[in-house]
Amino acid sequence: LGTSDLKASTEFINLNTAEKEDLEKLPGVGPKTAQLIIDYREKNGTYKRAEDLLLIKGIGPAKYDAVKNLVTIGQ
Repeated sequence: LGTSDLKASTEFINLNTAEKEDLEKLPGVGPKTAQLIIDYREKNGTYKRAEDLLLIKGIGPAKYDAVKNLVTIGQ
């Protein structure tokens, strides 16, 4: 799936349950960054807010802005 496929979807990617392959569907997120997102979750527990992505090496404000409306932390 390309980025356009994800944007056309009404489903969000849950940062607390997503598999690596799902995270890689996010714009600007490749295998390495997807693994870092999972590693952070495994080390620190569930994401409390989407902004926690900014704590991941390789995710800065521009990349966060590109994905913030495509992710959820679930409730």
